[in-house]
Amino acid sequence: MNLYILTSRENVEQRWISISGENRPVLLDINNIEVQVFTPQCCLLVHLDSLTKDQISSLSVYWNKVNLIGFSDNPNDAQGIELLLKGFKGYINTFVTASIFSQLISSVRKGDIWAGTSIVQKMLKRLLQQSDDNHIDLSLFGLSDREMETVEVLITGASNKEIGRELGITERTVKAHVSSILRKTETSDRVSLIIKLKDSK
Repeated sequence: MNLYILTSRENVEQRWISISGENRPVLLDINNIEVQVFTPQCCLLVHLDSLTKDQISSLSVYWNKVNLIGFSDNPNDAQGIELLLKGFKGYINTFVTASIFSQLISSVRKGDIWAGTSIVQKMLKRLLQQSDDNHIDLSLFGLSDREMETVEVLITGASNKEIGRELGITERTVKAHVSSILRKTETSDRVSLIIKLKDSK
C-alpha cells in the first residue's frame, strides 16, 4: 500500500520517511491535493498541525478512496473523534515510535480504525446515544450465550477490563470473546461492530 505525506515541516517529513521502511512515502503539496495521484486504498499521512481547519475538512471527501490518518503534535479526544466521524481511519501523535507506526499502517491496511482507547469508547457511546432504542437483536449472528453477554456490556462503551469485571471473567477471556464476536459478525473493530449491530435492529 502506497503512503503519501501531507506536511509543511521538514522534520516531520524526514521522521515519517525514516520509519516507513520499504513503504517509502511520497510528499504531496498541501496547497494542491489531487485525488487522481492516489493509488487505490493508499494511506495519506496528514500532519494536522501543518493544515488549516478548512484544509483538514476538505480531506474528508477522499475518505472512500484513501485511508486518511491524522497525526497531531498534541492529540486530544475531541479532535480525534471529530476526524474519525469524518472518515479518518486513524489518529495518533505526530512523533509516534517506529514500531507503533508500523502497527498503525498494518492495522489500517486490514480495514481497522486506529485510535486511543478513550476515543473509541467515547465514539461508541456517541453512536449509541444517537439511537432511540438500544435493544439490539443478537440472534442473527450465531453468538454463544457468553458472547451475547459480552456484547451487551461492550455496547455500553465499556473497556475489556470493565467487561471482565461486570461478567466476572478475566480480561484475556474478554479479548477472546471479542475476537470471536468480530469474526462472527464480519466486522474488524468495535466501532464497525456497533454500527452493524445497530443497522441489524
